[in-house]
Amino acid sequence: MNLERQDRAKRALRILLVCVFIAMIGLGIVSPIMPIYASDLGATGVWIGLIYSSFSLSRALLMTPIGRVSDVRSKKKIMCLGLGAYALASILYVFAWNPLFLTAVRFIHGVGSAMVIPVASAYVVELTPKGEEGRYMGMMNMAMFTGFGVGPLIGGYLTNLSYAVTFYAMTALISVSLLLTLLFVPEESSLNIEKKNKRVPSLRVVMLNKRLKAIFIYRLIDAFGRGSIMAFLSLFANQTLGIPLPTVGLLLSIGILANSLLQTPMGIIADRHNRVMLVVAGGLIGSAGYLYLYLSSNLVNLITSRLIVALGAAMSLPALSAIAAEEGKKIGPGSTMGLFNTAMSTGQIMGPIISGVLLDLYDIYTIFEFTALVCIVGVILFYLITRS
Repeated sequence: MNLERQDRAKRALRILLVCVFIAMIGLGIVSPIMPIYASDLGATGVWIGLIYSSFSLSRALLMTPIGRVSDVRSKKKIMCLGLGAYALASILYVFAWNPLFLTAVRFIHGVGSAMVIPVASAYVVELTPKGEEGRYMGMMNMAMFTGFGVGPLIGGYLTNLSYAVTFYAMTALISVSLLLTLLFVPEESSLNIEKKNKRVPSLRVVMLNKRLKAIFIYRLIDAFGRGSIMAFLSLFANQTLGIPLPTVGLLLSIGILANSLLQTPMGIIADRHNRVMLVVAGGLIGSAGYLYLYLSSNLVNLITSRLIVALGAAMSLPALSAIAAEEGKKIGPGSTMGLFNTAMSTGQIMGPIISGVLLDLYDIYTIFEFTALVCIVGVILFYLITRS
């Protein structure tokens, strides 16, 4: 019976990863065009930051309570509701006529995201055997990053047809993921996964738990850097360096796909070696990549920078996710992964807005320099907290 349950759990994991992969392709399709689309609608640097941050704001507000609900309710049903909100937002993008409306659509998109990725991550935690947190979270990260990496590559070429074609393609992909989830992702009860009525850990609990505190701070600052870069890199490549949009899509995909391919092997390494030091090493390598971006003047420089950042992320994220998964088994996977992703979204709110201000006050190069310095501070704080 135990072997039968393990086989069903493995099938559930494979189906779940395919659904996440398809959904992330849909999300990634719009990443190379969003700042340019916003700019065409009249958005300034601050408005572009607000448009990106509205997505993360709704995620930050909802992920922890939704994670709490997923610990006592059906994760499958929550993910289906989230994918439905994804599909609605995908259609609404077509009808955006000004930056304010686009900001509202991004907020709705974030609501859907808050109900999908953290809940799917919590489902994976429930399927994870003890001692294999790095490997399983590495597979989850690989599904997300691969989908998100393929998306910009597709989106860069679809945009040559029109913005509307890109948004309709995103709608179709999200709809496929929703259908697969409805038909093939099993309810946890069919896998004999016990639901436990656990309280969401308060901020006080997080701050008293050294591991959770270190994770929260590092994830927030790391997301600050990634949010800043993703919001303005395509604008920098296209409008400052004159790189065409299809190539911009390729540029974004290279970094994300390189990160994705390394997630599973680095997750296995994280199960065998010091996870804290892997996070520290990865964070410093990623910061070096941002500094190199500051010096970039052509496509080769940009690709090199993206690969350096990808290597850093591949070293740090599986180890960080594995630490969070360990805590999740004690507190509740939905609650913990909700907090883990809330930290990410909080950083993604702050990063684009502050970067937009820097763009309006100075220039786009200042964004890259400031981001590198902030991420180095995040690594130092993470190390000091875990060391203490």
